[in-house]
Amino acid sequence: MDYSIHWTRRASIDVAHIYDFYLKLSGTVVANNRLRKILDTVRYLKRFPYIGRIDDENLDPPTYRYIIVLDYRIYYFIEEDSVYIATIWDNRQGSKPF
Repeated sequence: MDYSIHWTRRASIDVAHIYDFYLKLSGTVVANNRLRKILDTVRYLKRFPYIGRIDDENLDPPTYRYIIVLDYRIYYFIEEDSVYIATIWDNRQGSKPF
């Protein structure tokens, strides 16, 4: 069974900022490659939503999971047959997003 993917507003803004940053820093090819890797990883969650690690620091519902791609953690949670992408966090930023 495939799960449906839903992006929160925050996650949509995060991915747009990542794309814009690399577009200005390195150009279209690098920005597109970064975006593609993030989106491919999210698509993978449709079939395997439980592959991500549980965020031990935030066990309040919803239980957040994360999967690492490039320099980022994609935080998400699962409800019934849906995966909600909560935020995309740059691991180089230090403190956690939640």
